[in-house]
Amino acid sequence: MDPTSLAIAIAMPATAHHDRVTINTGTWGVWLLSDHWKQRVRILRCLGGGLVYLLVCLLMNWVVGHGYLPAGPVLAISGAIAVTMAVFYAVLRSNMNLRFRDASLTMPQMVMAVTYASWTYTMGGPARDVMLFVLAPLLLYGFRYLRPLQVRLLSAYAIVAMGAAMVWLLHAHPHTYDMAQELLRFMLLAVIGVTLSQFTKNDGEETSGFLLTLMHLVFSSDPKQRLRIQRSMVAAVNFVICTAVLAYSVSVGAVNETAGWALGIYMMGNCLLFYTLLRSGFNLRFADPSLTLPQIMVAITCVVGAYAILEESRGASLMLLVLVLVFGLFNLTALQARLAAFFALVAQGLTMLAMNALEPGRYPVRQELIHFLFACTTLPTISLLAGQLSDLRSRLRARKEELAIAVERIQTLATRDELTGLFNRRHMVETLSLQKRFSDRGGRVFCIGILDIDHFKRVNDTHGHGAGDEVLRNFAHNVQQELRESDVIARWGGEEFLLMLTECRVGQADAMMERVREVVNHKLMCPEYPELHIRFSVGLAEQRFDEEVADTIERADQALYRAKRAGRNRTVLAS
Repeated sequence: MDPTSLAIAIAMPATAHHDRVTINTGTWGVWLLSDHWKQRVRILRCLGGGLVYLLVCLLMNWVVGHGYLPAGPVLAISGAIAVTMAVFYAVLRSNMNLRFRDASLTMPQMVMAVTYASWTYTMGGPARDVMLFVLAPLLLYGFRYLRPLQVRLLSAYAIVAMGAAMVWLLHAHPHTYDMAQELLRFMLLAVIGVTLSQFTKNDGEETSGFLLTLMHLVFSSDPKQRLRIQRSMVAAVNFVICTAVLAYSVSVGAVNETAGWALGIYMMGNCLLFYTLLRSGFNLRFADPSLTLPQIMVAITCVVGAYAILEESRGASLMLLVLVLVFGLFNLTALQARLAAFFALVAQGLTMLAMNALEPGRYPVRQELIHFLFACTTLPTISLLAGQLSDLRSRLRARKEELAIAVERIQTLATRDELTGLFNRRHMVETLSLQKRFSDRGGRVFCIGILDIDHFKRVNDTHGHGAGDEVLRNFAHNVQQELRESDVIARWGGEEFLLMLTECRVGQADAMMERVREVVNHKLMCPEYPELHIRFSVGLAEQRFDEEVADTIERADQALYRAKRAGRNRTVLAS
């Protein structure tokens, strides 16, 4: 049980009646919390959060008393928190929150929590790491109460807000705080935020209003395009982190400033380029709309560029080459994986040769040879693994298609008559049952008719079963052609067929059967035997409201029996 729920259970005894909860409160409880149980729960949760804020403010003021935090900012943030909680309480107590889709106002409350965590971080001190640990449970809390897109937006806001707090801290106290430490904290936060934002289900049908508009604006309304853009943006986050590391290296003099700026602009420019290609739909003109191979090629050039300018720490960039190829394991074909590995080896080898030729002192041959041998060992191995995964995907895709065809075949056999292609008896029974329920609700009648080909046994005895099968197929086809789209015909057994004529009185059904008879009497049912003429008899019954379908079929069958006894080639209406 979470702390808020525990507080509710302790403060107010509750009893459950079916799907409604009744909380026993006095006059003061109703006045403070509301007379509706859902609103009381929302307000209590908000007050529970306010209690946590109060404890944090008391702790910060205690720290101020010991000289670890400045008094002015702590007083300001305490006042801001008090005002915020008063506003949320007023909105909830006045029922204004009911105008929104999320009546609990979870997203606004969590945004404010992230804002105050970032604000507190700017105060510095050794306790600032606590704010990073606070953000993780805040984001995890969103898995239960926020929609997937809201989780992503909150993660992005947390990364931006905390990043801005770190930048301000370094700007305000450049001699007190080390950029490397703050960069490490930011990278940790970014990894946590991006990871959490990916563990969400598809949000295509769960988002509405402003968030839906924003999602379509940024990611596109096409689910496949949205997935491609999201994957590309995950890679872009890694580029942003690498650019931040590069900026730090430039600031401490570990990397040439011109080269560092050039590589940073190149990485950010390519992120923007691929986002534009994906968002504009231009990528759909290519065989691989995800543009996986081009993105990997560009990433390889970025890694090779970083190798050329990182000097003593350049060996670490070789691991990034491995990471880049791993990124394409599940999307590249075997040929594309080999091309990417070959391109990486050639680009890395040429870069090593060029740097050794230009600056042999900083890029000695022995060290470069060790680095190149490492690349030659790992990259082809990953390429081979990617090829095997590609073959496995191809086999799985082929088996999936075969399974789909087999399932479709099974469904056809389960519902269709193999000879005529009409519905079979079992499926027709299910269809009649559905039609019966529909008609009972709407008060609309329908008719059931049983058709029987006259003297069909003579056809088989005289011309053979092959001719009999041809007659059945052509008869079924011609009768179906004359029916309406809403009518259904099925093979009932042997030379018998069952009709379901929707929204039709028995008199209308009789006229329809005469029209069908006119067509069938003038059609050749077996072109091989032009002298063979087919006639049929029909028994029609109108479905009654208080009658089971089986009873209606029985009345139609009795009418067919009377049609046979009366000389065949006619329609008889059931009584």
